[in-house]
Amino acid sequence: MTATAALTAAYPHLTQEAAPHPALEGCEDVEWSSIPGCPVDVPVVLRGLLDPDAAEMAERALDWLVMSGPMSISATMPAVVPYLLRLAADPSTPRRDELFGLVLVAAALSAPTDPDSRWDMAISGPEEDHPERALCRAAFVAHAAWVRRLLADNELLAGLHLGEDERASLIQAAGL
Repeated sequence: MTATAALTAAYPHLTQEAAPHPALEGCEDVEWSSIPGCPVDVPVVLRGLLDPDAAEMAERALDWLVMSGPMSISATMPAVVPYLLRLAADPSTPRRDELFGLVLVAAALSAPTDPDSRWDMAISGPEEDHPERALCRAAFVAHAAWVRRLLADNELLAGLHLGEDERASLIQAAGL
């Protein structure tokens, strides 16, 4: 059973609701099925992130959707980034710290590969083999105002130990 199927089986109400939360505005309009390897029930997972009871399970399902391996993002990540940024910026979002952690992972793993670095090439591979990284960076740039908001959120950052590398990676991804 896939993580999203398990989520909908455990919390069937998530499939019956629209996304009334402003952070999820537009998620129902995304053509999720046009993204390679992406299930159409991404809005269900995103809604689950707002449900205090379902949030932990929804976060695990989201991890499966947006990561294609331990060190690589999937083709779904660029489409999810705007919603992740908005959800992480909302103090009422359950598991907000964990979602911000996923934002940081997306920023780090979408960094361009240095073609002159054998290490970069061995770990990340050539840019042309991973168009999702450039698409993810474009999503961060398009939503840079949310990145600024997150970086200025003292309440969020107080509980985290945001390193300079993580901050720099997020700033670079958003083109700030």
